[in-house]
Amino acid sequence: MRRYGLLALLMLLALSGCARSASPDEMAPYRPAMQPAAQGQLEALGPLPRYDIWVRIDPAAKQQVTGWERVQVYHRGQDELDELFFRLYPNLPRYGGSMSIGGVAVDDQSVPFSYAAESTAVHIPLPEPLPPGGTTSVELRFDLGVIEREEGYTLCGESQSILSLPLFYPVLAVRDERVGVPLWHLEIPPPHGDVAFVEAGLYQVTATVPSGIVVAGTGTVVSTTLSSEGEGWTEYHFVGGPRREFMLILSPHFQTASTNACGARVTSYFLAQDRATGLAALHYAAAALRIYCQHYGPYPYRDMAVVSAPLQHYGMEYPGLNLIGLDLYRQQRDDLEFLIAHEVAHQWWYNVVGNDPLNYAWLDEGLAEYSTYTYYQARYGVSAAERLLQGRWRIPYRYAVEQGWDTVVNQPTSAFDSYNYETMVYAKAALFFDGLRREVGDETYYRLLREYLARHRWSEATPSDFLAVAEEVSGCDLGALYRQWILTASDRAPDRKGEGRKTKEANP
Repeated sequence: MRRYGLLALLMLLALSGCARSASPDEMAPYRPAMQPAAQGQLEALGPLPRYDIWVRIDPAAKQQVTGWERVQVYHRGQDELDELFFRLYPNLPRYGGSMSIGGVAVDDQSVPFSYAAESTAVHIPLPEPLPPGGTTSVELRFDLGVIEREEGYTLCGESQSILSLPLFYPVLAVRDERVGVPLWHLEIPPPHGDVAFVEAGLYQVTATVPSGIVVAGTGTVVSTTLSSEGEGWTEYHFVGGPRREFMLILSPHFQTASTNACGARVTSYFLAQDRATGLAALHYAAAALRIYCQHYGPYPYRDMAVVSAPLQHYGMEYPGLNLIGLDLYRQQRDDLEFLIAHEVAHQWWYNVVGNDPLNYAWLDEGLAEYSTYTYYQARYGVSAAERLLQGRWRIPYRYAVEQGWDTVVNQPTSAFDSYNYETMVYAKAALFFDGLRREVGDETYYRLLREYLARHRWSEATPSDFLAVAEEVSGCDLGALYRQWILTASDRAPDRKGEGRKTKEANP
């Protein structure tokens, strides 16, 4: 055996130590999507689902989308896991799409699968139980056809030369272990309200599209290259740090304009005839980003987009991407600023701090709605914010009470109807947050929101979580305020009998 001198031995140990420390940076693919100050969150996250998605989009084909994905699944539960569910959200009636699965493999082993929850989910039995802390790799092939409309509300599909593809891929269902027996969330949401309950994940997405089409997505484009399919096709390579979901929206007619705010590149996507309004949308989005960064905390991503979409006068939030209905670019321009301020607030309340939108819709919607008070106060002063409070929330809520539509806010979305959903989940919930701010004072109110953000970043909070933070930071007993606005409702039916007002109450 050859003998090494002391110096040589020390050099060898040093080199071996360097080799050990030079392990690959597993978070490297996702860092381009995060601002430098937020990149430390990647290491602090713990294991999240990781999606690698390859998708080909051909707007001229019957099945517009064909794809394949690999999902790294980490079992964070306390028991062995013998099955997985992936949601097929485009098959929901509200989306109107047609998604099918062409094959499933677990750790490179082909496995059987079956459809569940009215074909809005796929059930995958695992070949071997997954222990707590274990990980497995799931591969799925999928095809998606979407609806085409000349006009009207089109959340998923093609309309007015715009193709919207929210959750165009199978997404891991949420497994809730805080309810005794673990529960997979496979609910079919009602027509009103949001549809997707998704835990935060990490994304790498390659989208192949016909050249000349402009693509926006919920991530950062790190490159565009000529597709291996040859001339006429382009590959967009997106990466995404932690985010609730991924969507793509594309059009051959999109124009863009960009600016910078809070360290992020803000881009407005609009059609040529809407250029003036598209530039106004960019201005509003950048202003909202600056205001919320100041009051809530830094925005984590390098990019944010505001995109005109075939959603009539409605909006829809996605991570780093805010869809605004075309009607607000045209017939209803006076409402454009408010809706953008609302949707941008969702980057904090829904995305960074998530919650169950089917059982606790008010938690993110009410907070995003009331964030517009913060926006208007910061931009136009207290009088403008108070006019918003009166016209947008107090008067509609008072009318709902008079009509007998008032109800408990802390209920599943299915407990509401088209008459009272928006008034309860948006207006009445906003009045709770207004009451909270007035009771604890502005300084404490924004401090407790920043603490709520810090504690529940990239996780799924509950109303109890919010109330606990609010009471701890403020030092106040907020039970009476919470019962007044969230847990009770006047029972004033319009029966013309002149009966006094009663109240009904729900359990927390």
